[in-house]
Amino acid sequence: MSRKTFSSKFLAACCVTALTGCAPDAPEPDVSSAAPEAVGQTQGELDYSPGSGWNLAWSDEFEGSSLNGNNWTTLNSDFDPVTGNCNFGTGEIEYPRSQNISVSGGKLILKAERTAATSVSDTRCGSHQRTLFSGRLHTKGKVERRYGKIVASIKIPSGYGMWPAFWTLGANVQQVGWPSSGEIDILEWHSNEPNWMKSAVHWYGGTAPNGGDAHWGTGQSGGYNLADSFHIYELEWDAGKMVFRLDNQYVGTTFSNSTEAEFQQNHYLILNLAMGGNWYGFPAAGSIALNQGQPKTMEVEWVRWYQTGGTTPPPTGIGVDNAGFESGLNSWTTWTPNGTAGAAISETYNGAHSGAYHLTHWSSQPFETWTYQAKTGLANGNYKVRAWVRKGGNFAIARLQGKTSGSAAPVFTSLGTYGGWTLVETPTINVTSGYLEFGFHTQATTADGANFIHMDDVEIVKL
Repeated sequence: MSRKTFSSKFLAACCVTALTGCAPDAPEPDVSSAAPEAVGQTQGELDYSPGSGWNLAWSDEFEGSSLNGNNWTTLNSDFDPVTGNCNFGTGEIEYPRSQNISVSGGKLILKAERTAATSVSDTRCGSHQRTLFSGRLHTKGKVERRYGKIVASIKIPSGYGMWPAFWTLGANVQQVGWPSSGEIDILEWHSNEPNWMKSAVHWYGGTAPNGGDAHWGTGQSGGYNLADSFHIYELEWDAGKMVFRLDNQYVGTTFSNSTEAEFQQNHYLILNLAMGGNWYGFPAAGSIALNQGQPKTMEVEWVRWYQTGGTTPPPTGIGVDNAGFESGLNSWTTWTPNGTAGAAISETYNGAHSGAYHLTHWSSQPFETWTYQAKTGLANGNYKVRAWVRKGGNFAIARLQGKTSGSAAPVFTSLGTYGGWTLVETPTINVTSGYLEFGFHTQATTADGANFIHMDDVEIVKL
């Protein structure tokens, strides 16, 4: 599912949505007086065994009373800072909020609700009146793996317009875009075919139709309505094939194009409860089967990732000193070729991503600064540098970067204009001598006080 997940009959509509960005909701009829829908029989937690030869490499069992932030990032906008689009490229009409995600009773709960018209604003997508809110979360930068069995016990809600999904994207999506990142849809559900688990795969097929985009889909009817009770949704993925299963039963045909490069790399997980969008033919928000004061929920008992033989560890975090600039610029060095090091400051102005402070590069005059930190004694291997950033104005250079020696060419990602805090990362950096110098390099060549970059929560991840 996602910015674009779709069956072939909605391909053209999806492409139009992705190009045109977001549009405000049309006026909505009041459906608050509609009768509540019947709810199917519920059940207790489902048992699952991956079979012999499989080891549990990672899981979230959703115990306790709060979401594990080491595993998941929640969205609070109709703009996705990872994939870089509005309404997720599908024209969905829900607005994700962290307050619509909770953990209780051993379950993750994504709540879809209709409210009175509420103005929500993100400078990247504009201000809109919204009445539909829901939850979306992902493991980008926290849980990224390749191959194995990805399995979840999920209860999805019934009703027209509900579009629950459990899926993956290639971890390099910020660098290469979709569909070159690859996407694996383990579960999608449509109210017109309530007995069916829909699964799909999307990648860049070179000479494939639709401008090189390639799509494959399958499905499985369990012979029963999947909504309103827990079922097990599973992907088995290796270098040569993918097999999708519903409640331990084989789903459709096996996808055998997983030899494509998009599926020979790490992917991360996404869970979301969408509403409307291109898969439903872009219905008006008022037609969605969701009554004000009667929310619906997508509930997840557990998510597990199994792998064969020895388990492959997830990306390992490397400690960054004063990563959130709460101690000013302690542990950080600012270099400048022209005496403008003062453009780098730790401040509280306009709020931090977390904590109170963040790093800012700003001056009313032209400047160039490189605020960095160096790590030595690192194990040889592949790394990425990640940070939360927001930026305005024009810069000749605006980079999050890493260097493997003082004289090495930097490996960097250029920073775009972000109205809200956005997670960015460098391409993969290959460390061979144990040394990594990392941080932010900016240059503003004209005097313009509108040029600013706020940076926070820097991390190094060993892949």
